[in-house]
Amino acid sequence: MKKLLITISATAVLFVACNQTEQKHSENHLTEMKHDSTKNVMMQAMDESMVAMHQAKMTGNADYDFASMMIPHHEGAIVMAEAVIKNGKSSSLINFSKKVIIVQKKEISLLKEFLKTANQHPSKDASAFKKALDASMGPMMEGMDKIKLTNNVDKDFVVLMIPHHQSAVDMAKAYLPYSANSNIRAIAEQILAAQKEEINWLKTQ
Repeated sequence: MKKLLITISATAVLFVACNQTEQKHSENHLTEMKHDSTKNVMMQAMDESMVAMHQAKMTGNADYDFASMMIPHHEGAIVMAEAVIKNGKSSSLINFSKKVIIVQKKEISLLKEFLKTANQHPSKDASAFKKALDASMGPMMEGMDKIKLTNNVDKDFVVLMIPHHQSAVDMAKAYLPYSANSNIRAIAEQILAAQKEEINWLKTQ
């Protein structure tokens, strides 16, 4: 038993150390995102969501870490959807945004409730999971500078929500092979199915 506890502790220390090192590497980029963001409310929401995701508590436990990162990811989508409802002109996008808010607020509530009592012990494959999760976020971060905004709320929402949704899909795909909690797995599967469908719809707008 003592040997097992020592192994688990060593894994936790190693994971945290790796996470801190990698976070330092992305710190400058994230700081730039936070301070150099345009006044465009959509891009501001995306930037703040990405910063919050990188500041989320990481434990090496796949269920905990996925839930911890998906909360600020969803919160960013909600801010963008609220902007459409407030200032958008497209009735179809306004209705879509209302749906996004309802669904993602419900999922946020479930994820937060889970985190209150969630297991925080690193998974045996914590390093592989973290590598997969980090890789799932890469495309959205790398593509941020290539996005052209118009300050038209409807157009900017579509342009940004597609990669934002794709990021959630990629995160769910990265998480599912390592999932252990059936409730969080069900949320990930829902995100995967629903947001792939919504991406296809957004591409028609």
